Amino acid sequence: MYANNTSTPLLIRRNGRPQACDPCRKRKLACDHAQPVCSRCKKRKQDDSCVYIVSGSKTPVSNSPLPSPAPSTSSAPPRRRNSLPIQSPATVRSNIQLPSLTRPGYLGPTSYCDIYEDTENSLSLLQGPETSTPRSEDVSHHAPARGSQNDMSPRIRDMCLTVLRNIPSATQGSMLRFKHGSDGWIRPVAEQAVKSLYDTFKDYFRANRSNEKLEELARIICSNTSRPFSDDETDPQRWTSQFTGENTRWEIIGLLSIFWDFAPDSDIAAIWKGKRSAEFDQGFSIARENLQLCFDLCKEFSAGNSLMLYLSQRCTVVHSMFVGDANLLVWRSHAETISLLTFLGFHAVEERSRQQASVSNEIKKRLFHHLFSMAMVLVSFTGRPQLIASRYSSTPLPYDVSDEVLFSDHDTLMKAVERLDERGWNTDGKIYPATRIRARTIIAAIREELFEIALGSEQVAPVETLLKLRARQLQTVSEFPVCLHFDPTDLENPEVPVGTLASRLFVKLEHLQNMFFIERLLLRNGHEDKGDLLKVSYELVTLTLPWLAAFRNDCEWLVMAYAVPAGGILCLELLRPTLHIRPHSDPRITRSNIIQKLSLLVAYLNWVSPWGPNGDLCNDAKSVIQRVLDQTLNAASSVYEPPAVLEWDFSTQLDFNFDLLDTFNWNRPDFPSSQQSNQ
Repeated sequence: MYANNTSTPLLIRRNGRPQACDPCRKRKLACDHAQPVCSRCKKRKQDDSCVYIVSGSKTPVSNSPLPSPAPSTSSAPPRRRNSLPIQSPATVRSNIQLPSLTRPGYLGPTSYCDIYEDTENSLSLLQGPETSTPRSEDVSHHAPARGSQNDMSPRIRDMCLTVLRNIPSATQGSMLRFKHGSDGWIRPVAEQAVKSLYDTFKDYFRANRSNEKLEELARIICSNTSRPFSDDETDPQRWTSQFTGENTRWEIIGLLSIFWDFAPDSDIAAIWKGKRSAEFDQGFSIARENLQLCFDLCKEFSAGNSLMLYLSQRCTVVHSMFVGDANLLVWRSHAETISLLTFLGFHAVEERSRQQASVSNEIKKRLFHHLFSMAMVLVSFTGRPQLIASRYSSTPLPYDVSDEVLFSDHDTLMKAVERLDERGWNTDGKIYPATRIRARTIIAAIREELFEIALGSEQVAPVETLLKLRARQLQTVSEFPVCLHFDPTDLENPEVPVGTLASRLFVKLEHLQNMFFIERLLLRNGHEDKGDLLKVSYELVTLTLPWLAAFRNDCEWLVMAYAVPAGGILCLELLRPTLHIRPHSDPRITRSNIIQKLSLLVAYLNWVSPWGPNGDLCNDAKSVIQRVLDQTLNAASSVYEPPAVLEWDFSTQLDFNFDLLDTFNWNRPDFPSSQQSNQ
């Protein structure tokens, strides 16, 4: 039985909306979905009549997180959801159940389902609650799975055995490598999952692994993956029990492959030099193979869930590290991730009050907003139209609570939510993973409006519109919690933790990038140049370069995302100088300092291997900047009269120079950080 009624998951209709209680549904009244009795029924003293059943179903839907995949043949009277028994954890099985289509995914208000559900509700008012319309889909949902349930195809068998052979031993595999602060809610999930994996299946991961034993384990995991996964489970322990221990699924094997060190002797520092050792390449290749195979196995056996969505997003990251961000493989993988996101309905999460906060809802919200901000970054780098838009999304921002609170009991979560301010920010003065997601999403929402102007069919936007966007950007960032405000003096303050400083710096860079796009659009639309674009560009380069050594694993991404585009504006100042006519209001911005910043940028780009991902783009950027510096320093004529040979027609180029914005890894971390181990 549930210890707390408020932790019971909402029944969800086929259109993705919460199911109303039976009395409210019949009267066509709004139900607040309160449990065990909704407010209307409590007010009318109809406690016994307040039951929740899916419309048109003759049996109540079980709220167990791990229901049996076999269809139930018995009929039972409707009961309140919190009175349904909880099934015990599943035992180890070797019988593979291929997924039956238990649901068509999220269906919005224009879908056939929504229209016919209203019609059926009207029929129930006329004909009584006992009358129900037979549904052909109920038969198809429980149709026998194709093929034998006891045999795996050779292709599936080979995929499973490859993944299981790659899993490290318990000694090596128990040590996970995390990026501190960037993995968020997935870190406690991975830590619990890896322990339960080796505790439950330790006999399968000994030094000598026979194909027979691995095939036996593969059948167990395939069977687990084919079972329904509840993304509406509100109890953290019950939620994690769906994929840990004896219920281990391919989703969790793929997730752990992200953090396993398949080549413990690899030289991580070599990445910063643009050279990857043979050991690193071997480990990266195994991780990429395991990750993709696990995702492919999920597509074979799972109907989709939050873990599978996270896995899809990480596949996109790994592909970008292997082939570069502009490659079709990366774009196709990103499109598949967005498709799964909307299929699951995570773009339309409903939450009417803070009392409905739960671990499952918060994970949905964090996933959606993380993917939305990543989609905006991808648009920045490619100039392609975005695949998801905020105008079609209603998921609220996640609450600014820590991961420890998120996976604690319901009362602890409620107390933390109650302490938040009216906008949902924490009042502890701390930076949590949710804090960064909220800040990035808010900035990304303004960036989306900028891209509608930059990439839209109308080439000219009113200057007043852009000025309002600039004012809103400045106002929005100023209203962020004080803990996110970047202070240049923090760079010299040893008492400021590196993680805190990195988070503040990253939010600052994201803000400056928005300002960079705004100032470019203003100049393109005829606004007077007052040196604002030059100032923003100088700040972007200045704040990025000193951190390249500190965050070696993310240095390519940092420099290509922020420093290179801004460096192009500094190059323009050298080619078409204005400072000798009108000195800048910022005393730091001088011709000498600009040359020094560009020289540092070229020095870094020399380290990047031309054979690495996006290495050709880095090499092109270096070549252009170096030519500008050579022309500036070596020209025999006055430095204020650059030769016509370099008088390029920049008006014919893309405003944002998207080729140069294409980076080593556009959606790599939530914020730059050093890679760490949970030793």
